[in-house]
Order: sequence, then structure tokens, then C-alpha cells
Amino acid sequence: MNWTTQNCEDETYSHKFNDVVRIISEWFEAHGGVADKDVLEFGCGEATVALGLALQKKPQRLVGVEILDVVFKCADYARKNMGLETLPNNLELYKIEPGQRLTDLGTFDFIYTWSVFEHVRRDTLQDAFRSIAEVLRPGGVVFLQISPLFYSRDGSHLAPWINQPWGHLSMEHDVFKETLWDAPATPEALRKAWSVYIPLDADQEIERQKLWETYVTLNKITAPQLERAATDAGLQIIRDYRTKNDDAIPLDIAEIYDEDTLRTEQIVWLLTHKEPPSRAALVQQRR
Repeated sequence: MNWTTQNCEDETYSHKFNDVVRIISEWFEAHGGVADKDVLEFGCGEATVALGLALQKKPQRLVGVEILDVVFKCADYARKNMGLETLPNNLELYKIEPGQRLTDLGTFDFIYTWSVFEHVRRDTLQDAFRSIAEVLRPGGVVFLQISPLFYSRDGSHLAPWINQPWGHLSMEHDVFKETLWDAPATPEALRKAWSVYIPLDADQEIERQKLWETYVTLNKITAPQLERAATDAGLQIIRDYRTKNDDAIPLDIAEIYDEDTLRTEQIVWLLTHKEPPSRAALVQQRR
């Protein structure tokens, strides 16, 4: 099976296939690494990361699930960007319905999700965590990354078109939308980076509609709220990494929102099943 990304002109594709795969696999190394393991990607998009992990790190089985049709473009993108003619046998890709349980796919040693949970509807967040917990094997771990969080400087996800820090928190809704529609034409490289949400052949009107739909459906979750949802679903954080922005916060924003919420751009977690309470703790609770 011949392939190479050395001649790949799509920087986003190369970043996902190489850099994101490296980051995720490094986080799993302390827990045995993914080689010969069963791995699930929750929200795989066009499955570039899943393909990169399947080819480079050799899991026994890598399953990618996605609610969008873009999952079916994995083979075409791989052929175009790296000359791969056939997807590897250890990679399985499925389109699922929002909220669909994952138990039919089996159980997994590792589960990961990259920039997905900010797009999960708030009222289904805990169910999503429960579905993941159900198929995580005892001793298995979950890698979760979100960036940017909604209340951070670029949390609208629209910074390439609206270059105003925290503009989504300070502008009136209609003004923010008008600013998006009035933004200059999108460069080709940026369109490729957003191809999960925007068809490459879409005209500018359709493009802006898709961008706006992405923005208005963000769940506005904060790190503490997300942690509660995970905890209530039976998971616990065992490694916690966060990045923060130190730009000056506009006064009208700082007067309203918590500073840590405004500054926290990214969270990266490892989670596993909660440990059951010890026998001594249970006895103490009954007293």
C-alpha cells in the first residue's frame, strides 16, 4: 500500500494526517499506545485523522463515526492528497444519526474526539458521554480536545472572516451576521480547511449560510460545564491541559463574563471510567 504526504499541497489535510495524529498518539503512549488496539474516533469528519492513525500507528481496528456525509469523502481525499488508492483494512467508517448509541460497533481500548464536542447539542451532551462510556473497555481512556471554546477570543469559529476579538460577545446578533456577509471572498486554502462544513463548489452565499449555521449551533459550553457532563456520565479526568489567551479583554466584555471563561481557548483531557467507591467509603456513607 503506497502513499506519501510529501507532495500534499493541502496544509490542513497534512496537519490532520501528521500533526494531529502525532498529538493524539503521544497522549495515548502512557497507556500502552494504540498499536494492535481497538480505537474509536467520535466525530471523524472526512476521517483524515482516522486514516492517519490507522496507517501510521497500526491499531488492530479503527472505527470512525460521523453524522455528516463528508465521512464518505475519505477515500477521494486520500487519493488526491497522498496517492492512496485503497483504504486500509483496519479502518471502518460509518455515518450515524445524532444521538445514536455506539454499542453495535463493539468496545474499544481508546476513544478520541478532536474539535467536536462544541458542536454537540447541549441537551445531548451527557448522552454523548454516556454512549462513549458504554463502549470504553475497563482501563481504557478517552482523549477529548476542544478549541476554541465559545467564550474565548475567537470562540465564534468565524475569526478568519470577522477579525474582532470577542466580537461575537460584543456585537448585536444582526450586526455580527452582516459583518460575516460583508467579509471579503474566502481564500481557497481556507475553503479547503472548512470543507467539512462547506462544499468546495458552493457559491459565496451558500458558504456564508453554512458558516452562520456552524456559528449559531455552537453549544456555548464552558470547561466546568463540560466536566460536569462527563462526570455525570461516569467518566473522570485523569489528565487536564488548557491553553489561555492573554490579550487585553474589552471592558464591556470583562464587566459581564468570568475572566477564566474568556481566556480559556482550548481544553485537552484524558478521561477514564470513574473508580467505584471503596468498601470503606461505602460503609462510611451508610453510617
